[in-house]
Amino acid sequence: MSSLYYRDPSTELHVGDAIDVMATLPSASVDCVVTSPPQWGLRDYGTAEWVGGKPRCRHTLGTTPHQRRSVKKTGIGGHRARTEKHCRRCGAISRDKQYGLESTLDEYVHKLGEASAEIARLLSPEGTFWLNLRDGYSYHNSGTGSTRRIGPGESGEVVRHKSLMGIPWRVALHLQKQGWIIRNAVVWHKPNSIPDPATDRFSSRYEMVFLLVKQPDYHVDASRVLEPLSQERPAHRKDHRGGTKPHTVKSPWSPRSPGKNPGDVWSMSTRPLPDAHCAPFPIDLPWRCIAAGCPEGGHVLDPFSGAGTTGLAARQLGRFYRGIDLRSDYHDIALRRLAGSQPADIDLPEAA
Repeated sequence: MSSLYYRDPSTELHVGDAIDVMATLPSASVDCVVTSPPQWGLRDYGTAEWVGGKPRCRHTLGTTPHQRRSVKKTGIGGHRARTEKHCRRCGAISRDKQYGLESTLDEYVHKLGEASAEIARLLSPEGTFWLNLRDGYSYHNSGTGSTRRIGPGESGEVVRHKSLMGIPWRVALHLQKQGWIIRNAVVWHKPNSIPDPATDRFSSRYEMVFLLVKQPDYHVDASRVLEPLSQERPAHRKDHRGGTKPHTVKSPWSPRSPGKNPGDVWSMSTRPLPDAHCAPFPIDLPWRCIAAGCPEGGHVLDPFSGAGTTGLAARQLGRFYRGIDLRSDYHDIALRRLAGSQPADIDLPEAA
């Protein structure tokens, strides 16, 4: 069964599970991947297929992150129950391929590892993989191992209630063990982040963006995304001539570049999206990743494409875009957004 939902000379959209769809695509056919997978335990995107239960029931896995990702481990009399998610109203079985509702954090990390292994196959040798992840706090002693602490004789690693879980770095280090090279851990600072009701900690106003590559030689051109130089001092005061201390560089250096490297802290405000999608990142973020990390005329992939913000940036920069999502209505949102955007005036390659 074909997963293709839409295609034109600059865009290709697929409906289905990220790993399943990527498995059908040719190797080394992508130059740049920019994506933001669903966060563990945060949202249910309503992609489940329900089996059994009451036909008229408005099925739900629960209202809290802990409820949505938990499964029963024991049945009546202590017997082992099926580790399947059930509707909390009628008991219908949920069969769902969406990411983020795994029972344990380790399952989530390993699932992203499986998707990243497929990304490695699709990515060209000099390609770049930009992975946006946010952190979260533990609810009710969240489990990180294959089992959770549920009784005598059964134990698993847990993150205690209210603790920051370190999700981005858990994923990044897992990918590093798979062979990925972590070239940057960019902090995306959100100046206009939503108000945080917590009073016993400071508000979280950042997410992580990891730049991952397959080999030491790869395509990133930071000169494409330079920031303006400070104009506070005259040019002659910006010249560096070295110092007199031991081991100090003695050769002169003068800032002749039209701008400066943006560094690894990106301050980008979120932008509201009136359509029904929960968490789009601002176009500034994928735009910078693609501009620096994808050659002209290259192919961009987002395996968790959502409302198509990566596609919008790719269109503006004249790159071919391929998006994958479980929900076709999110592709409809993306197509409406793309319809109002004009591609760059360059020749685009045919899709592989």
